[in-house]
Amino acid sequence: MKKFFAATSLVLLAACQSAPKLENDARYVRLAIVVDEHEFTEVERKQAEANRPSDSGVGVGLSVGVGTGGGFGGVMLGMGSTMGDRRDSRDEPPQVAYGANRFTVQPLDSKERIEVMSYERYKVGDCVKVLVGHPTEFPRFFELKPGERCE
Repeated sequence: MKKFFAATSLVLLAACQSAPKLENDARYVRLAIVVDEHEFTEVERKQAEANRPSDSGVGVGLSVGVGTGGGFGGVMLGMGSTMGDRRDSRDEPPQVAYGANRFTVQPLDSKERIEVMSYERYKVGDCVKVLVGHPTEFPRFFELKPGERCE
């Protein structure tokens, strides 16, 4: 049984490592030009902060164990909380309340316009690398690699 789990783990590990990094996936990453920037006002940021869900959470767990041979295993009670700034989370799009701005970009050789929220600072006309159309990820910018440019 241990060999089965070890083999399955190795197969899953190999599958995860063979997947391309998100920023290198040509199906979803494109070069684009920034065509507009909307910098939110302090009033808009305060309103967004007032309307965002709470960053705090509390959890409680209870576990009971029974020992072998008629002995009592024990009881465990645990509590946890999460509070504070979750701004560094890669699973959550940039938030207006934390200082994000909205950029409108136009991929090269396309008339399509895409809105992207970002904490980065770009100007109209800048060349950017953007993730678009991914089924589970939000649109975001990646750093240009050496030699990548919009021409």
